[in-house]
Amino acid sequence: MAHPPSSKQSAPPEIPLRIPENDEAYTAFANWGLAREEGEEEPVIFLSGPAGCGKSLLVRWGVQQFLNRHRKARTLVLTAAEFAAQLADASSQQTIPLFQAALRDLDLLVIEDLQALQGRPETQVQLLHLMIALREHEGAMAFTANSPPGGLTGFPPRLISRFRGGITVRITAPAAESRLKLLVQLARGRKLRLSREALIHLANEFPVTPRELGGVLTRLESMSRQHRRPIDLELVRRYLDREASLPNLTLPDIAREVAAEFGLKLTDLRSSRRTRELAFPRQVAMWLSRQLLGESLLSVGRFYGGRDHTTVGHACQRVTELLASDGELPSRVERIRRRLRQES
Repeated sequence: MAHPPSSKQSAPPEIPLRIPENDEAYTAFANWGLAREEGEEEPVIFLSGPAGCGKSLLVRWGVQQFLNRHRKARTLVLTAAEFAAQLADASSQQTIPLFQAALRDLDLLVIEDLQALQGRPETQVQLLHLMIALREHEGAMAFTANSPPGGLTGFPPRLISRFRGGITVRITAPAAESRLKLLVQLARGRKLRLSREALIHLANEFPVTPRELGGVLTRLESMSRQHRRPIDLELVRRYLDREASLPNLTLPDIAREVAAEFGLKLTDLRSSRRTRELAFPRQVAMWLSRQLLGESLLSVGRFYGGRDHTTVGHACQRVTELLASDGELPSRVERIRRRLRQES
């Protein structure tokens, strides 16, 4: 197997906006390569956060910072799914030693979306061997996932320990003030003109990820052209009113989308099982069922494993409290709502 290609980019990656939600991660990647420059061991970076919050953007910008300090460095960025597919191909061709040898000669390796390796014990073992080999060869490593190391289920303790052994940083969905900064940056980059009132209202009323904010601006631009009017407060309100419409929904619709968001089976979400990984997603599903359908506590409890109305009431209260304090949950709820709108 040939050596993996170095990362070469025709243009520098976009510089991530430094906001409180990504400040620690931004600093970690801004300093990537400094330890190596000073002859010290480069720490492993583990970046976690929900989809769409800018993990890939930060990582690719960090790779560029590393290459700016070490221009001849051999780097490789790939997803965990790609790593697993290449490993499977090497296994079928009986060339795993060559596959591992090629990767351990890298100066920098990034593997994104590690949660894709859940339930793949052989691939996890090979990743552990690779991390040990790269450390021996003084290679730098970074990994991303949708949860911190301790939240990865089905991974061996030795691998989790390796992830925890370096710098673990987390980013969350941006708060309203950060969403406003992101909207200003995105609009400026697209040369879109939005009134200040429209930007503030959108930032306050639409708690979504940076990626989703970009999609919102795309749809607003389309509406602006269609109606031949500026993107002002009235247009934004009209857009948000339209997005809030969720007709023809059913309890199974909501359950299916919540299960997909949390990576669960629909049958498990609706079962009577009370395991930790099922409890919170089920509470979110109950809350959405009450909010979007106005279903009674009794009917919601009956649908989710025959639970009583007290259990459903407690679940809804907990989710309501978390929506005000958890930076990630509003984004996940909005993502579910968006998929439900597309179905309706």
